[in-house]
Amino acid sequence: MSFYPKPTAKTVDAVMSDLNPVRPAPLHPVLDAVEMHMTVPLNRWPKHAIMGTADYKKRQEFLMSDHLKKLPPPGTIDTSAKDMLLSTMFMHKMAQMQRVIQRQGSAASDDPRYIYLYDDMRFKRNIFYWRNFRMNDLPPEIITHIFRIAVWSTSTPDEGTHIRILLTSVCAKWRRLMIEDCTLWSAIWFRDPPPYERSMEWFRRAGGAPLDIRINEHDADWKSKDDDWKYKEDDHRFTTEQMKELMDKLLVKVSQIRMLVLVVDNWPPALVVLNKLQEAAYAGKAINMERLEIHRMGQPVVWLGPGHTPSVLFGGKTRALKYLCLRGIHIDWNATPLSNLSTIDLRKIAMDVAPTLNRFREVLLACPRLQKLSLDGAGPQPSAKMPDHIPINLPYLKVLIIGGFSMVYSCYILSQFKAPNVRDLTLMNLSGEDYTTMIAAITARYRELRLLTLYTVNISPTEKGTKAMVRFLYAIPYLSYLRIASMNWHVIEAFNEDPREYGLGKDADTQSFPQNRQVLCPKLQTLEFQQLSGTKIAEWVARRKELGAPLRRAYVNSPYVDNVTAEEADMIQQVVGLFIAPLGSTTPEERALATCDRYGETI
Repeated sequence: MSFYPKPTAKTVDAVMSDLNPVRPAPLHPVLDAVEMHMTVPLNRWPKHAIMGTADYKKRQEFLMSDHLKKLPPPGTIDTSAKDMLLSTMFMHKMAQMQRVIQRQGSAASDDPRYIYLYDDMRFKRNIFYWRNFRMNDLPPEIITHIFRIAVWSTSTPDEGTHIRILLTSVCAKWRRLMIEDCTLWSAIWFRDPPPYERSMEWFRRAGGAPLDIRINEHDADWKSKDDDWKYKEDDHRFTTEQMKELMDKLLVKVSQIRMLVLVVDNWPPALVVLNKLQEAAYAGKAINMERLEIHRMGQPVVWLGPGHTPSVLFGGKTRALKYLCLRGIHIDWNATPLSNLSTIDLRKIAMDVAPTLNRFREVLLACPRLQKLSLDGAGPQPSAKMPDHIPINLPYLKVLIIGGFSMVYSCYILSQFKAPNVRDLTLMNLSGEDYTTMIAAITARYRELRLLTLYTVNISPTEKGTKAMVRFLYAIPYLSYLRIASMNWHVIEAFNEDPREYGLGKDADTQSFPQNRQVLCPKLQTLEFQQLSGTKIAEWVARRKELGAPLRRAYVNSPYVDNVTAEEADMIQQVVGLFIAPLGSTTPEERALATCDRYGETI
């Protein structure tokens, strides 16, 4: 893989001169915040000029509202000629910039500054462009289709809610078209206070459309109460009666509910939902739910004791179910039919009420096209004696998450199945003991791996631990995306070890590498990190470059940006483009990996 040097000041000056061939007017510190900092090192940029930060979003909102305040009322003064002129000017700048970036190659395309500048110009173009777009002259069905794209293209449920409220507030025609399209109201997020007047109005507008319902789901930047034990377990939003009243209203359309996501703090409201769904099924109502998530966010792995009778999920009517996620809550595993699932996601379930090993294996066998398996502090009850079994083959499994287990139990779980085509592996919260044996056990099992996530995984800093890690990395040659957090640094350093020193790759062709030695994970191009030393990250990516396997981009998660000093950011930026990734979001590289095979072909 070739590598281009990072842009010099001369390169930046060339770009800026191409964009401003004539001496520009004085730059405004807010309006032109990105453009005026292009020749300044990235570590000296203000946050309101850096795409992905909250300050950058606030700046865009300010510029838009400030522009609207200065516009004359609609129909009073014709500003179309001026708006079109300004829109065209920014569009030409965007085209010029694309040509410059093509000439400069990855020296520009991998530099965050050019990404920020292009995004800023697109935003400015849109400020003026929309004024000249004759939206209301389009046929109603085209406008409705545009509305659907706007609503369903948002990255979070919160943003989708906001867009729908905005679109119904523009004019009478837009409001009528929005309300008449029941599909625009079928995704309902119950986050307004009881009696949920806004959400119930959307529920009414949805008519007979399939319903996707979220109840009490927290904002993306909400800190989990699991991280802070100073809260009261009984301090929850829903009482039993409140949840009963809400479910009675929703289950009027129970056959239309396609997805239900419930996030509560304590047992009573979660049990109400399970019991109500069971009662509806027993009453003869059709259950067509494809996705169910119930998250009990209170104290994990606590169960109610032997007096509680678990519910049969949907009264056994689970034929349509494809996606099941249960956190801190359990069901009657033996009486609930579970088959043909695409996702099984179990978290923080007490071992006493977990499925037996035989039942767990029955479910896996009944889901031959399972695509995602997540076991985070929840798994089958161990057998009293060592079972005599053959690992279940899961050829379609693409995403595997294992976390919150002891080393012995982790190996026990991983021995239950084979998944040769896993592309996304997460190992997390595996601490308190040495997990070297587990790493050795999974070596050579995931050759198709593209994305590896390591969160707090303890590998001993011994020769045995390093050797196990090197052998594991040697067996995942197509890895291209690494996500790491709270890891001991010797584990990360293993990526730059010479495999020949561990008896690997002695006969491999090394002519393409500058130091004439093989490199572990040679296709690794993207790093996403948090809670790690910025200085060590800079040294690590520099070493990858020296070895002839440079990274293309590095991302730091937004809540941890302040943990990276300006000097550290500059050190990283000297070697690889450094970007900000909002926590919980997916980067463009991650999305691309989900859809391409080892040759880059779409799958």
